[in-house]
Amino acid sequence: MSTGSVPDSAATTHAPAKPHRRGPLAWFKHPKRAFADLRISTKIASVALVVASVFAAVGVTGLVSIRDLAAQQDYQYRTNVLALSHMTDARSAVGTQLEVVVSHILSEPGFYRNQYEMKIVTTDQRLDTDLVELHKLSLARTEARALDAFESLLKLWRTARDGALAASRSGDRQKATAMLLVESEAVARSVKTRADAVLGQLVESVATGARDSLSSSRDTERLMLLSLVAGAVVAITLSVLAARTLSRPLREAVEVLTAVGRGDFSQRLTVRGNDEVGQLGLELNRTLVTLRDAFAGLKHQAYHDNLTGLANRALLRELLTDAFTRAGPGTHLALLLLDLDGFKQVNDVHGHGVGDQLLIAVADRLRSGLQGPDDTAARLGGDEFAVLLDGFDRPANAYEVADRLLTSISEPLVLPGVELRPRASIGIVLWRGHADIDTLIRDADLAMYEAKAQGKHTVVRFEQMKAMS
Repeated sequence: MSTGSVPDSAATTHAPAKPHRRGPLAWFKHPKRAFADLRISTKIASVALVVASVFAAVGVTGLVSIRDLAAQQDYQYRTNVLALSHMTDARSAVGTQLEVVVSHILSEPGFYRNQYEMKIVTTDQRLDTDLVELHKLSLARTEARALDAFESLLKLWRTARDGALAASRSGDRQKATAMLLVESEAVARSVKTRADAVLGQLVESVATGARDSLSSSRDTERLMLLSLVAGAVVAITLSVLAARTLSRPLREAVEVLTAVGRGDFSQRLTVRGNDEVGQLGLELNRTLVTLRDAFAGLKHQAYHDNLTGLANRALLRELLTDAFTRAGPGTHLALLLLDLDGFKQVNDVHGHGVGDQLLIAVADRLRSGLQGPDDTAARLGGDEFAVLLDGFDRPANAYEVADRLLTSISEPLVLPGVELRPRASIGIVLWRGHADIDTLIRDADLAMYEAKAQGKHTVVRFEQMKAMS
């Protein structure tokens, strides 16, 4: 019953009371009473207007924030992730060039040296292309400066490299080797270090973008929750519903971005539609896939041989370092260095494709011949392989593995149109507390060359060779 009416009993003896009109100040003095005096339709309209305003504010805030977040994710994908991919490729090209220059110096004039020349030209073109693409991107100032520093070192590397190649082409292998060891390799290491620094900045930029997106999402969530609390005073049910429909996707985005900040790229945002929230999910998921693939590809390229899939020299050295660190009393380690006999003739007679198939087959046989869970086969370059035996019971076990691998490699290899009988020379050295990795590799290398000197297709033990010298 309204405040301006009278009881029914009084109405029978008195004239109906006139509605009491309240002035504008009454809303400020007595808001509850003033609201109670409003008509039902006005109350409903007022409540609907307040709720609609709250929901409109929440909706606009959510849409704008979602668009901003989607734009941030798109920027991460189009700038930092692409830059990370190009810089990874450039870093790989520098590493390839260093290996090719070493091979150029060690090779004689002819087919292989020409191939190395072409490889240098190809990697130079790839480097230039990647640098051009990097300059097209809107990199941050610190990343741009790091890229400029990388290019400056790259110029020094090319100058040092060209000097070593010039000496190699003139036949002065000693000078070329000296230049490579004294100048080129040091500059190349600096170039790789600088490239790693640029990659680190790009990775940090991606992580920073993820953290910024996380912060933006949290700020948006707070604002939306405050708006919903204000709307709950008028209509708590509608406010809770709005909170669920608008907050749940953002909370999931926060959880995914939090996982990304920890380095976990396995999380995915659930896409429930094709609206802005759906676009956010698609962009975020696409960015996560690209980041995962980029990091996985970077790690694989850095530690594996492209042709055979075996570990490369860098990974072998890391595994040796880990093995040395774990080594204790009674630890048994052995390193085998293996070089194919007559591999050059296979390439000359049957072509480079057959030679690659032979290398792949040898890699498979080495991989199949490993027994221990910590044993590793690696390709060091060309037709040179290595095997790390980590954790055998007694020295005789390592020698048995070497003999078995020699026999396995020697089995006939049938390829389309040709049958090959691979042969190899193997040098093996047992780890007996060597001071460093290079000493262990040197001893295995000496044993391998002794195997070649003894007529090839044999296994030479460094300890036996040293005892006879």
